Amino acid sequence: MISQIDQTMYRLKNLDSLQQKLSYQASTGKKLQDGSDDSVLYSRELVVDDKIRTFEGLKTQIERTKIQNSTSDSTMKEIKNILEYINAELIKANTDTTSNDGLKAIALNIAGMKENLYDLANTQVEGEYVFSGSDSSIKPFEKDSTGEIIYQGDNKLRKVAVEEGSYRERGINGFDSLMYNSSTALKDESLTFKQNDRIIDQDGNEWKLNSPTNDTLTKYDLDGNVTSEILTPINLDSVTNTFSVTIPNTFPNGTKFEAKTTIFNMLDDVINALNKVDSAGNPISDTQSKELIAKGLENVNKAFDDVNVAHAELGSKNKIFENSLDRVSSKLTQLNILSQELGAANLTEVAVKAKALELTYTALYSTISKTNQLSLVNFIN
Repeated sequence: MISQIDQTMYRLKNLDSLQQKLSYQASTGKKLQDGSDDSVLYSRELVVDDKIRTFEGLKTQIERTKIQNSTSDSTMKEIKNILEYINAELIKANTDTTSNDGLKAIALNIAGMKENLYDLANTQVEGEYVFSGSDSSIKPFEKDSTGEIIYQGDNKLRKVAVEEGSYRERGINGFDSLMYNSSTALKDESLTFKQNDRIIDQDGNEWKLNSPTNDTLTKYDLDGNVTSEILTPINLDSVTNTFSVTIPNTFPNGTKFEAKTTIFNMLDDVINALNKVDSAGNPISDTQSKELIAKGLENVNKAFDDVNVAHAELGSKNKIFENSLDRVSSKLTQLNILSQELGAANLTEVAVKAKALELTYTALYSTISKTNQLSLVNFIN
């Protein structure tokens, strides 16, 4: 009798465990309640779930980058619109019919446009500057004590993961968005530049003038570290107040140096020319003013061309991230489907087993009831 009771309780316990498992599967739709139920299937689910988390992170990052790129794109459109407006103003200024008052009015308009450009240059998205280079926490353009607007960022770009182990550069920096090439030189050619210009080589390294002697250009790597490479001698033209250096023919093939002038410095020269003063505020002649206005018009066109190229480059990068987002979203959908297929319980099978379990319970409880009704005499018999 005791042995029969033990067997019955053991079977009842197994039925309870099965009933608990079937109830879990029916309520959650998941096949496994514990990893020990099927260690192989559980391991596969862990791998797929880890992939899902990875691609969810990639998708979030790419979506955020896409927003930043869209903002950069619209900002570049605004910059080009402002340059077109300035170009139209300088065309008017570069005629003999424009009076001195007219020139001053144009100067005032361009000064306002310069401030608008300054605001656009420091565009932010979610607290990150879009044109600062590799460190988006740095305000890219700042005014120094003299009011000159200086680029504070670097010549690198942030890289964003678009796949596992695959990265792409995001956006453009201040060298691309608000500077233009005022001079270019290959090896064995002369590069002409102003003191405030930024000198960049073909690899993106910057060459800085050693102030205050201004007789040597020293190379700094992309991380801003000074190197042992120098260019000398530096020649100063006191008439034009420009420097020049010859790129040695010992440099490797493909060497290319560019003197980049900020649009802000160029506009300062234009505004001074319209007001008929030099950079120190001293008066200049009408002839000099006209020459400088014509030169400014030429530089505005150069700036527009370079900004247009940078905008096109930005567009191609934006397209890369759009394609990457589509690809990651597709993979994430496939992984979610796979996860559901791996972990999903067969509800039809669960229902059949539950019905069978119900019948088994009924039979077992019937047996227990009849056993309890037996008298000792009947049991002995």
